[in-house]
Amino acid sequence: MTSAIATLNQGYTFSTTISAGGQVATQATGRWTGNTSEFVVTSGGTLITYRTIPPRSWVLQPGQGWAEVNGSVPSGSPLDTLKAPIQLSVASQDGGTLDMSATYPAAVLGLAGSGSVPVTLTIAPDGTLTAAYDAPTGSASSKTTISPNPGQSPVPAPSPA
Repeated sequence: MTSAIATLNQGYTFSTTISAGGQVATQATGRWTGNTSEFVVTSGGTLITYRTIPPRSWVLQPGQGWAEVNGSVPSGSPLDTLKAPIQLSVASQDGGTLDMSATYPAAVLGLAGSGSVPVTLTIAPDGTLTAAYDAPTGSASSKTTISPNPGQSPVPAPSPA
């Protein structure tokens, strides 16, 4: 897993889908490169675009311009969440695909409670990392796919910045 993370740290695109009761509740898609990120969150029919160029972040809401955010904003890096599991083991390896079982604190995954959550991690031969889990309540699930994309240009600050 360490080599997959090292490859992805050079830049990637990602897509996350969170479902509740079998229906898509929230989706996030974006890119991360050079410690900058841009991602779009869609929930309840509303799109919100975030840009983060540390230490600054901006949000763009439909029909409005960019506004700098005061306070914390998601980093835009789902990879950060996956870097430090409590437990990690290889489940299988076949044809260059590596399947692993990992455990993370619920809070690290943005879930309530102090328990831990089992997560299935798959690393494809092209370096794509997929993480999937069901919330402890069993009513929600999350799937994130992170694909290497090291050649992208850094995310620009919005105008006017």
